[in-house]
Amino acid sequence: MIIRPWIFAVALFALSSTCAAGFTPCKFSEASTIGHAQGITVRHVGLIETDREIDATVFIPDATEHFPGVLVTHSAIQGPASAVNLLRFAWALTRAGAASMVLNGTIEWQVPNDQSARDPHVMACAGQWLFIHANLDGHRLLLVGPQGRWGGGDTPFCQTGERPCFKPNANIGLGQTGTAGSANTNLMLSPPRGALALARWAQKDLGLAEINPEWLDGISDEKDVPWISK
Repeated sequence: MIIRPWIFAVALFALSSTCAAGFTPCKFSEASTIGHAQGITVRHVGLIETDREIDATVFIPDATEHFPGVLVTHSAIQGPASAVNLLRFAWALTRAGAASMVLNGTIEWQVPNDQSARDPHVMACAGQWLFIHANLDGHRLLLVGPQGRWGGGDTPFCQTGERPCFKPNANIGLGQTGTAGSANTNLMLSPPRGALALARWAQKDLGLAEINPEWLDGISDEKDVPWISK
């Protein structure tokens, strides 16, 4: 199989100059540190919404300089014949120098669909938490997953009261039936070469260290990264 780089989705988001609506303040559970390895601190935190709480896993590198930020909308993709653990993907990007936050949940891709987009407020709050707790470079921010309406339409960047605001400069679209999103999802479901190609695209876009293919070992496993297991 030839992996062609043109299928990677890069989305540049426009900053809205006006916004009448305010931003509902974010609420979070107390974060807990659950591990440290390879120069990375692993933390758990909950995003508290009106009707639910969404767990998230965060990887923060030991570094003093500003580093890129990555938001991953789901922790797994379930395809018709295989599944991938997106915690492994985020772990690889963090080992290369990015801070990553992964929201718990699965993109159901047994039949291609557009049902996995996250609620805009959830994504905005996830980005806010990462900005507050990691030393991010605001010019190197990546979203991995369905774009949804976050950052456009009814939810422009950045709403009144939404500070700090995670404004992605680029996107690797997953879990969507458009040409790029579908192609990227199928690539991710074809490890190790597909996941590695996507990781190396992110490496180049964010200015990360070289991705070691071994960092993606086990991306097809159902279990979490070992020290993250609950």
